[in-house]
Amino acid sequence: MKTTANRKLVWRLVGAVALAFAASLVLTWILHEKMSKREMYQLFDNVFADVAVDIRERVDGKMLRQAMAVRDQVYEMRKEPWWNDPDESSRRLRELADELRVDEICIADAKGLLTHSARREEVGALDFCTAEGQAREFARLLTDKYEVTQPLLPNSLRGEMVKYVGVWMPEGGFVQVGGRETTVRNLARTAVTGLTHGWHVSGDDGGIYITTGNGTIISHPLAGHEGGQWQDPGEDTYCEKRVIEGFPVYISIPRRTAIVERRVLVTISAFLNGMALVMAAILVGIVIAGYVRSQLAAQRRKEMSMAAEIQESAIPRTFPPFPGERRFDIFADMNTAKDVGGDFYDFYFTTPGKVMFLVADVSGKGVPAALFMMRAKASIKGIAQTGKPLAEVVTEANEALSRDNGANMFVTAWIGEIDLETGTVTYVNAGHNPPIAIAGKSGEAGRRAQYLHSKPGLVLGVMPGIKYRSDKLQLQPGDALYLYTDGITEQPDANNALFGEERLLSDVEGVLASGAELFAGGKSMLLGAVLACVRAHGLGVEQADDCTQMVIRYNGERRLRMFEPTQAGIAAASDWLDGELDAPAPDMAALHVILDEICSNIVKHSGASMFEVAIEPLADRPGVKLTFADDGTAYDPLSHLDPDTTLSAAERPIGGLGIMMVKKMADAVVYAREQDRNRLCVSKSFRR
Repeated sequence: MKTTANRKLVWRLVGAVALAFAASLVLTWILHEKMSKREMYQLFDNVFADVAVDIRERVDGKMLRQAMAVRDQVYEMRKEPWWNDPDESSRRLRELADELRVDEICIADAKGLLTHSARREEVGALDFCTAEGQAREFARLLTDKYEVTQPLLPNSLRGEMVKYVGVWMPEGGFVQVGGRETTVRNLARTAVTGLTHGWHVSGDDGGIYITTGNGTIISHPLAGHEGGQWQDPGEDTYCEKRVIEGFPVYISIPRRTAIVERRVLVTISAFLNGMALVMAAILVGIVIAGYVRSQLAAQRRKEMSMAAEIQESAIPRTFPPFPGERRFDIFADMNTAKDVGGDFYDFYFTTPGKVMFLVADVSGKGVPAALFMMRAKASIKGIAQTGKPLAEVVTEANEALSRDNGANMFVTAWIGEIDLETGTVTYVNAGHNPPIAIAGKSGEAGRRAQYLHSKPGLVLGVMPGIKYRSDKLQLQPGDALYLYTDGITEQPDANNALFGEERLLSDVEGVLASGAELFAGGKSMLLGAVLACVRAHGLGVEQADDCTQMVIRYNGERRLRMFEPTQAGIAAASDWLDGELDAPAPDMAALHVILDEICSNIVKHSGASMFEVAIEPLADRPGVKLTFADDGTAYDPLSHLDPDTTLSAAERPIGGLGIMMVKKMADAVVYAREQDRNRLCVSKSFRR
């Protein structure tokens, strides 16, 4: 009887444990599912807030440029006799609004009264100083003499949704420009196109998409995927839509990405809860304590890994970054001391002819430094792409980073902007290490390196209200700049002696003296050599700080000219070559032979309507590359065997001697048929 009772008791205990386990599993599952959804939508709020900042900065910048264009026109209109005629001036302003693709133009005098408008009925109907709501904010322009931007808001007179921006006028008053939602979207479409390239949410699976009003995608997480039509991702994806400055913005995260890890954690936690019912308290405490520690460590490792991936994706890693761009070369590399670092570098076109490049170092290490790094990088780039002068860009970036900086973090930065037409570098040093300027082309005698010392400004993020100034540096074709962070110069050795700026300059000079090329195969031998020297210095010592380097070289402009396919055209091309190049006499003679042979073949055999010759310097050594292009019949002169010169003239087939001479005189000859054009590239080094 006791055996039977014991068995029943055991089964009852087993049943109670099973029920408790099931109840714990269900309850935990439900709670975590709700927490997952709540956190997901909180994530949506945070991401939308970040995207809104970038979209509004770009839309505001576009609208402000239109307002400034209006202000320039107003100065001219005021000279006209019809300016004080409300009907005629309103008509002219309406024409100007149509030209600039905006809906409204308003001019207020120094007292805030609306004196001129593209809408005749509004003239004299609004006093910005006494108005309520949206219009009242523009009265600040009468005293602050700056700029005012607003999001889409109801118009004070008509109630329709309009976005307004305003710019002050030096003699008093201001210009206000407005656009309805569709107008703003059409005006700023190009400004936000591609904005979210490389932006991912919750790993690589979630994305941010920006569309037009009819659903055409203009910004996709993957470059080159624009132009498609937005489609609802379905029930397997968390998706949220919000309209920002007239642009529909979608954020989508697959449910499996959002909750699969939490479900795994729920299952394991519930299992441990069930085991806790049958294990001794001490054993349970030991097991749970060990489990929690391992889970926290694993979670931290995972979070650090994700943070490192996010940081890695935010920094350009593809080199060369702009295929086909020959006016400059650039390469950069970052080696962090921990999983995530505070260093960063960046480069991007601010206009078709200017490139901004920078190297920066955030105070501290780890996740806080990485977060502040992302903020600094986004702030600088967002302001730089408005087209403002570099000193203003750095000043505004400092203002942005100084606000809400409760952690008192800061960033040092060396920021330059190179004009690819002139080689002029405008730069600002915000408390950063001085770069090294490298003068002279690869292979030339007398190549030299020296520090580019200038009075540095204050680091960014410490104090608002600082006005930064810029300096200039003139680069000649072949000149370069080497930028770095203090992780290079402050690496200690076993005796705690630092690598130092003197050793760095000496090693750079050593690389140059060896004749090594700055760039080869999309990489930089200089950066690799310097890092190897730093690691050899600190052998046996832990890396003290992030080591970040960048080298940028100015190559100069590519020159090109078209010629008629005649003997006169060949003579003109020869004269043009003499005027464009200053090379040793033997090299010039060889270049003339090359030009005459190739152009003669084009004139005699191709049937081309025109031919062009392009001249550009070799990037890695003294010399030149000539590119011949024509729209004639497809013909590859390199596809035929060279004639046998051991045979007599009567025995040899006709032709082939000219191109054989070209190949012998040149370093390299490459043919390609591109876009129905023959393209023959001939590279030739100059004698030292």
